[in-house]
Amino acid sequence: MKSNNDAASVKCCARKIWAHFKEFVASVKGDLKETHDEMFQGADTPKQRLQRSVKHGLLLLAQLCLIMGVYAAGCALASVLPITLPGNILGMVLLLVLLGTHILKTKYISEACDYLIDNMSVFFIPAGVAIMGCFSILEAAAAKFAFVCIATTVIVFLATSYTVLFVSWIMAKLGKDTALAPAVEAENAAKANIKNADSGNTHGEGAGKHHPHTPGTGIISPIAGKEA
Repeated sequence: MKSNNDAASVKCCARKIWAHFKEFVASVKGDLKETHDEMFQGADTPKQRLQRSVKHGLLLLAQLCLIMGVYAAGCALASVLPITLPGNILGMVLLLVLLGTHILKTKYISEACDYLIDNMSVFFIPAGVAIMGCFSILEAAAAKFAFVCIATTVIVFLATSYTVLFVSWIMAKLGKDTALAPAVEAENAAKANIKNADSGNTHGEGAGKHHPHTPGTGIISPIAGKEA
């Protein structure tokens, strides 16, 4: 009975993976069609289209090689460190440092990064197949694994969202063009209006403390309270 349940679970997982794979293939076809339309718009001859296609393919390949080179550098750095750290994590940190210091510009890897992000789901297929092979081992602690997956997903989602908001706020403060720039400009304008209003009130209060002079005589007029 247990083997039948395992076989049914494996078949169910296989169907889900196959459905995701078909969705991925459909999305890739759509992306390729859009890319084809963007690249070949205005191209008059097949030769020009071939040149555009070869140029785009070589550019994508070169950027992928550059990203893989940073990953290889992270793995090499991890192998010589006295502590155990994943090479891919060090590679991402190294890439962040290179981008932050402008040693590596975003235009050199933007095409490859967009392509990898758009087709990220394909990288989960090997992990899904591996989990199917270990399903009998994970079955005893399925609830714990489900809790860990849900909790870490929520934590990563919140951490990523607030990090993006914080970085966008800093970039807007520095004058960069971000989605939060209008909000920061509105906040600065509101602060400036409040400051101007406070200074105007202070000036008015200070002027009210002085006795008014009679024009042309230099004589200070009496205060209304004293006249009464």
